Amino acid sequence: MRLRFGTAAIVALFMTLPMSTRAQEQNTAQPIFTSTPTVLLRSPDPIKLAEFYKALGMKVARVSERGSTFIYLEGNAGSLEILKMDPNTQPDGPKTSRTQQGLVVIFETTHVDEVVRRAREAGSPMVEKWTSSQADISIYYIADWENNIFGYAPRYHNPNINVP
Repeated sequence: MRLRFGTAAIVALFMTLPMSTRAQEQNTAQPIFTSTPTVLLRSPDPIKLAEFYKALGMKVARVSERGSTFIYLEGNAGSLEILKMDPNTQPDGPKTSRTQQGLVVIFETTHVDEVVRRAREAGSPMVEKWTSSQADISIYYIADWENNIFGYAPRYHNPNINVP
């Protein structure tokens, strides 16, 4: 003998479960955040700005017909997407320090010194070194040609982050 339940019966059964049982199920569920975030950067000229990131050693995966540029990090650990900015908008004015940004994005790299060298060669308007007072770690904050600032840190700089 086979029992058949319609969707309404299953929903009704679920709704009768005590709240604590549902909360327990949610706590044991798979994580809802499953990858490194995509960093979106808006630019009036994404193709030109992508040249800066290529100079650092990043590889452009594709360019859309609108000129948006997609850079996927090695090992598919994240991506940087440079999107075409609304033509009525202009990039922010010059930032002179890493402390002048609300959001800090840090890329991990196996060769921080090489990234710094390449940034200087590419004409970065700012390269600022920050050294932790609690660990032997330095992060370089580098501005691109449009004064977007990203941090570049040694791989595994934060032992609390599970890096692929």
